Amino acid sequence: MKKIIPEVFKGGTYCLLCFLLAINFAHAQSFFSAQTLPKSANYGTITTRLVPEDIVALIQRQNFTFEEWSSFYHVKTNPNGPAVLGSYKIVDNHLAFSPKFLPDSKVQYIITFSYPKLAVLLSSQLSEQAVYSDIVSFVPPKTTRPEITSVIPNLEIVPANLLRFYVYFSAPMGLENPYDFITIEDSNGKVLVDPFVIVPEGLWNIDRTRLTLLLHPGRIKQGVGPNMTEGDILRAGNDYTLKINSIWKGASGEPLKESFSRAINATNPLRKAINVNLWALKAEQKQIGILTIVTDHPLDQPLAKRMLYIVNKEGKILPSQVEFTSPEEVKILWRPDGSKELELHIDHRLEDVCGNTPLYAFDLEEGTRSEPADEIMLTFFVN
Repeated sequence: MKKIIPEVFKGGTYCLLCFLLAINFAHAQSFFSAQTLPKSANYGTITTRLVPEDIVALIQRQNFTFEEWSSFYHVKTNPNGPAVLGSYKIVDNHLAFSPKFLPDSKVQYIITFSYPKLAVLLSSQLSEQAVYSDIVSFVPPKTTRPEITSVIPNLEIVPANLLRFYVYFSAPMGLENPYDFITIEDSNGKVLVDPFVIVPEGLWNIDRTRLTLLLHPGRIKQGVGPNMTEGDILRAGNDYTLKINSIWKGASGEPLKESFSRAINATNPLRKAINVNLWALKAEQKQIGILTIVTDHPLDQPLAKRMLYIVNKEGKILPSQVEFTSPEEVKILWRPDGSKELELHIDHRLEDVCGNTPLYAFDLEEGTRSEPADEIMLTFFVN
């Protein structure tokens, strides 16, 4: 079956944004970062995540015109309108767009990057085939002190091989190194050494209101000399505290309103693939459809919000919103179209909180992993 990719913008309207439950794309894991600080020399610049080196090398051999660049990477104020004028450059395997004129703070800009259209331009098959879209508003940050609104997963007991924390803020954060303000301490108050994978400037969503913290995976070496062993950063049976210091400043220059602290207990690692056949599905429909899913693993919530969607028997993706009532209970709300038989489509790249996917456990070596499927589908019926 051909892989189905949701279209965010279609037919001149904001397709999913018109759904009666407004979907906040800013909380999805963004492919882009945007400079929204008016006083910055790079104000308005939009930069992609890392692009594979082999693809960057192909682009560097070209001398693309603006029209060619904007055929696969463009910023628009209307889905069917022209691309915003500007210039493109490559910076350390990132592709950056800088507008010719300062962006309007009252306008929402639609950003799209398409690997398939780049492949057509290069007349070459590429290792990447995804299409990314997002929205950004260049609104100057408020001069209020930012707050930490949530940290996901919201669990006091976590698997020892937990892979990520997501930290959400009430306002954009500044450009300081985030790892200077975040620590994990053991039960004796000792700070763990380098618990996070360091990503220069941090791994942020497009408006710098969500930071992704990657914990070092379990195969890293710990200790010194003959005492060096492989293991998880967190050890099963031990207590820890995640701390975020309030001296960290937001984009407004104001520090956090208060520090953050969460006690966590590490339990046995979770080293099994997600088994979707163990998921319990219950659907009901009134003015909106509600599919309740009880999963076998606590899911990575931002990924699940992008990788679970509902399709009718004609193959049409129904506008929907994914919400979590707990790390293992998901509700998908969708706009009904009269169908009684529907399919839950699950992107094979979906992960639980430890990086396990429906195809393999995170720890498996590359050569022992299953071949990627196009889609994983579960049929369900509406009561």
